Amino acid sequence: MSYSNPTKFIMRRLGRGGWILFLCTLYACTSAPPPPPPQAPPPPPKPQGPQFRMSQGLLQLGAACESQGSEECNAIDDNCDGVIDEGCGYETGGVQVTISWNTGADIDLYVTDPSGEKVFYNEEKRHTAAGGVLDYDSRGDCREEQKLNNIENAYWPSPAPKGHYSIEIHYFGPCGDSVPTTVTLGVAFNGKPAGHFQYNLSPEERVTALEFDVE
Repeated sequence: MSYSNPTKFIMRRLGRGGWILFLCTLYACTSAPPPPPPQAPPPPPKPQGPQFRMSQGLLQLGAACESQGSEECNAIDDNCDGVIDEGCGYETGGVQVTISWNTGADIDLYVTDPSGEKVFYNEEKRHTAAGGVLDYDSRGDCREEQKLNNIENAYWPSPAPKGHYSIEIHYFGPCGDSVPTTVTLGVAFNGKPAGHFQYNLSPEERVTALEFDVE
C-alpha cells in the first residue's frame, strides 16, 4: 500500500506516542533547565569602630565643623582638623571623652572603664588601673577664677584598653540659678572624633548617657 502523504504514513507506523517522541526529537523539544535560584544579598558591611549605645534623650549631632572655622573649647571639632579641642590644655589618646555645658552649673563627668573603675573629679579617683585619667575638671560659676570653667575631659593612652566604657553626666549643683543645662559630649578614638552628642540635663539629674565597647 502506498501513501501519497508521507506524514500520514509516519503517523500510522509510529502511533500517537511514537509520533510525539518523533516530533520532540525532530524539533529538540526538551524541557528547559530550571533557572538558577536567586542569590542571597551580601551581608551588610560590619560597622567600623566601636558602636555607641545612647540613652533616651541623648541627641547625636551631625557634622558641625567648618574648615575655615576657629577651634573653641566646647567638646566639638569646630575646624574640621580631626581633633577635639586642640590647644585647650587637655589630652587626647586611644579614647577621649570631653563634655562642655552652657550654664554656670557644676556638671560632673564619670567614666567607668574596662578595669571596672570610675574616673571622676575626686583627687583619689582621677586615675584608673586601665590608664584612664581625668586631666581637666571644672565647677562652672562655683569656680569663677578658672579660665575654662565649663569643660571636663578624660582620656586613655593609645592603644585604648579593650572592653566596656560607660559615660555618666551629673548635674551636681547650680552655682547660681537652678536651670536645665545643655551638655555637649564628644568622643574620640585614637585622636579622631567619633561622635558628638547633646543632652538636656535637669538640676540634680544623673544619667548614663553613652556606652560603647573597644574590641
